[in-house]
This record gives sequence, C-alpha cells and structure tokens, in this order.
Amino acid sequence: MKPEIGFMNQLTTKNILDDLNFAVENDFDWFEIGLDWIQNFNLSSKKIGEIKRISGENNIRLIVHTAWYLPTSTVLPEIRKGLILNVRKAIILAKKVGSDRITIHPGYREMPRPAVQLCYESLINNLKEITKIGKKYDVNVCFENWDNQGHLLCNNLGDFLNVLNSVDGIKATLDIGHANTTKNSVLEYFKSTKNLVMDMHSHDNNGKTDQHRCLGEGNIDFKKLFSECKKTKYFGPFILEIFPYENILKGKRILSDLWEKS
Repeated sequence: MKPEIGFMNQLTTKNILDDLNFAVENDFDWFEIGLDWIQNFNLSSKKIGEIKRISGENNIRLIVHTAWYLPTSTVLPEIRKGLILNVRKAIILAKKVGSDRITIHPGYREMPRPAVQLCYESLINNLKEITKIGKKYDVNVCFENWDNQGHLLCNNLGDFLNVLNSVDGIKATLDIGHANTTKNSVLEYFKSTKNLVMDMHSHDNNGKTDQHRCLGEGNIDFKKLFSECKKTKYFGPFILEIFPYENILKGKRILSDLWEKS
C-alpha cells in the first residue's frame, strides 16, 4: 500500500486556494490548513465553501492546524477564554470543510520553572475542555509534540505521553522532526503513541534543532520509521512541513521512494 501524503499551506501564499489547487495538480492525498498564517485568520464563507468543494471533488482530505503559538497551557483565566474561543473556531471550521481532525500544540512554560507543574495541570484541564468541544462536533483533537527547547511544554517523550494519557479521547499528531531533537528516537515516539497517532508531520533536521529541512537533508532514519509504520498498518497521512513548493514536490518524491525501500 502506498503512503498517503499531504502538505501544510504556505506562509507566502496569499490565497489558500492556490495551495489547495497545487495539491490537486500534483496528486496529493491530504492538505493541512494552517491557522498560523494571518491570511487564514478569517476565511470567508465563500472561501470555506470552495475549500470543501475542491477537496471533495478531488478526494483530498483536510486537517485544520491551529496556530502553533497558541498559549494552550495558560493559567490566566482571561487568556484561557480567548484560547477556548479560538480553538472552538478552528473546530467549527474543520466541521464546515468536512475535516474530522484538528492539530494543537502544547504551549509553553508561562510561569517560572519551579511552578512548571501548574502549567502542565492547566494544559491538561484546557485540553479536556477542548476535546469535549471536538466531540460535540465529531472532530478529533490531535495533540502535537514539541521540539527540545526548554521553554516549551511536552518537549520530551515522557511529558508528551503523560498529557496524552491524562485526557480522555485525545489523539496525537507525531511531529517527526520535533521528536528527532529530543533524547528519545523518532522510532520510540512512534512505538509509544502508535495507537493514538492520526497524522505525522514530516521534515528533517540535524538532531539538535528544529530546521524543517527536506527529507534526506538531516539524520532521521525514515526507512526504519516507515518499516515500523507498515508493521502497524499506519499508511498516513504524512504531512510535509517543508517550504517552498519545489521542496514539497521533492519531499513527496523522496518520501515515496523511502517508503518503497523500507
């Protein structure tokens, strides 16, 4: 079975439909709508309708990606209200375009280091409410692992698993590149989360910092990972988080080739 491959829309593209049409023209299976980008903050009803029509007519499945910089772990009541409103909006957008999932990041250490546990408790409580909202709309909430930067939460496998295991009904987005910067291997991340993983963000790096390089330009052993994916019958989606268009096409070719050889 071939892998299902997609990509996230581009920061530099002014019209999201240009990226979606690029997906159609180049036979992608998935397209991820990035709400990180300002041009997607307030999509019109007309544009939302076009996204649903184009993706439906061309059998392209969709994911909605909430802004990576959301303060998901906030302990501040006023900011928490804004967080929940923003994620609810993303969930409703997913429902409108016919997607069954959103991706959300863990947030960051809002309080001084001795109080970091309070940040994790807040993160878990916030995710519990967000997951309930997702259930109401039949949209899965997929929780993504961070890279190894010290101010970020869930920047290691243990904390990532602890949050996943603390929230009923939550799913996982495994970011391969982020995992590669930690003390645990990408394979360990996948084996530990495979029953929850609904999509994988695919990019490469040197194992030290999050670089979003094209596959094959870092030190990730994708063949070993893909071999394990086949054993567990995970065939995608693999969402390419690389830019610009030429790297997306290059990444698609490399991913397909590595999959065939794994």
